[in-house]
Amino acid sequence: MRIDHVILGARTITPLRELLWNRHGFGITDGSPNPDGTASWIVPFDTPDVQYLELLVSDNERELAGSDFGRLFLERTADGPTFLNWAVLTDDVESTARQVEQVTGVDPGLLRGESVRADGQRVPWAEAAFDLSWRSQVLPFFLSYGNPTERAGRVAGDLRAAGHRVRPTALAGLTTGPAPERDWARRWPGLEGLAVTIDDTADPEITAVRIGTDEGETVVRLP
Repeated sequence: MRIDHVILGARTITPLRELLWNRHGFGITDGSPNPDGTASWIVPFDTPDVQYLELLVSDNERELAGSDFGRLFLERTADGPTFLNWAVLTDDVESTARQVEQVTGVDPGLLRGESVRADGQRVPWAEAAFDLSWRSQVLPFFLSYGNPTERAGRVAGDLRAAGHRVRPTALAGLTTGPAPERDWARRWPGLEGLAVTIDDTADPEITAVRIGTDEGETVVRLP
């Protein structure tokens, strides 16, 4: 398992775009709408692992206000940009989902779907434990992709579209506060093997993301 992406949220893309460009030299691309009332932008990384930052913003507040997911998104982004949650890539999402169920005693919500990018390209995926991760903010959810070769082939175009001033090359690790679900955290699949630092003095959320770049490592923090 490895870190796949970290999700940042805001009501509009402007503050995230400006923060990432002005502080870190990162550009963004895509801007695909989602059926849940959000839209997704990405900061693509120059890596065959196809890591990225996902920037989730409001696309339809009425739609968001009509779901538990959307209301929590609106609540968390009310005061500006924030870290929402993060994803881990797994080779066997069904097995990982069973492990999550053994840890939590609840249905991990194994889902299969397809994202359609703004350019029309389709990305099939399967995920588990998204709702648990969304509520936790600290524990990750799990992903697998149906077309890894095609995904990797899109990286060069995404990098051109983003126009980075400083090119990100790896999600090197992240820092979080303690998970509110402490018993689960000790047994969460794959978590011990990932580059995650726990700050016992922090709130239960992501507080920093370390990113390797072509100019050295940088740390993304939000105001």
